[in-house]
Amino acid sequence: MSRALDFISDLIYPNWCPFCQEVIPWDAFCCKSCRDKLETADFCKTCGMSVCDCKTVSHSYDGCAVAAPYVGKVREGVLAFKYHCGFNFAKLYAPKLCSLIREYGFIGGDTVVTAVPMSYSRKNTTGYNQAEYLAKLISKNLDLPHSFGLIKKRGGTVQHELDADERAEAAKRSYVQKRGVGLSGKTVILCDDIITTGSTLSACSEVLKNSGAERVYCAVLCGTVSAKKEDNQ
Repeated sequence: MSRALDFISDLIYPNWCPFCQEVIPWDAFCCKSCRDKLETADFCKTCGMSVCDCKTVSHSYDGCAVAAPYVGKVREGVLAFKYHCGFNFAKLYAPKLCSLIREYGFIGGDTVVTAVPMSYSRKNTTGYNQAEYLAKLISKNLDLPHSFGLIKKRGGTVQHELDADERAEAAKRSYVQKRGVGLSGKTVILCDDIITTGSTLSACSEVLKNSGAERVYCAVLCGTVSAKKEDNQ
């Protein structure tokens, strides 16, 4: 039924590639030309960094799956997803993320999928929370329940304008426990679009654990690549 609706929708709103914006077939997520140019990289399955920082930085989450590097074509695609309804980007990479989640053993006996929350003003401007959209794809693909509203977002700090230490402090202030949330014994898969320093994911994971979560694993579409990593390539 969903594929039929996609076909009908394409007659009214043509499907487009999130990387180059060219019109593509109704059942494709990107054009062949862009798919052949998509960058790849390896990330630590514990900290989610391109150059592991597990020995020097303490993160509140227990593991992190990252699908692609935040460079080149991938960067163009995730920005289209964040700001211009480029939902095909998430649809393209969600299966890879789900595969990594299974491979890394991130699914526990009682698992729920959630997302990094967005401020009301920001969501009102964009019309959607891209992390929630990804979480719904992950939830459906893995046949797991999803639940939003587990974390309260306050303040409007723009993380990409801050350095690493400022990000960590801002994140701690921005994400807080929500009354009445009980996650005792649960495993939580926390979704977001980009990981840079891990501060946002770590702050949200701490909130979830304070609400009773036993384990918190992160699922992220793309991660920044350290200059050290680039020097070695």
